[in-house]
Amino acid sequence: MNITFTVSHVDEDQALIKECFDQKAAKVAKHLKRFKDDLTSLHGVLDKNPHKKDEFFASLSLFLPSVAIHCRERGKDYCAAINAAFLDLARQIDKHKAKLTREKRRQER
Repeated sequence: MNITFTVSHVDEDQALIKECFDQKAAKVAKHLKRFKDDLTSLHGVLDKNPHKKDEFFASLSLFLPSVAIHCRERGKDYCAAINAAFLDLARQIDKHKAKLTREKRRQER
């Protein structure tokens, strides 16, 4: 899986943010074993709200051969925002995989 991560307007330690993102991305990669690695890509962006000092936004875009999944979540710190975004992404992946399984069963009948 191709992974890119961008941090903007955040004064926190970049290494800690990247480590938090990489841990969550590794967990999501386990859900994507059915897809080829070179056909999947994940792009993440972490922003800080300029008007509120304790609000972060994490945006994730996952591109699969059959669909593109996007989510944007917020949190009081960068780790909470990233966790919420990855939870939403995992939920959407499971929903998409279930849809693919239903379509495959329907075609087999």
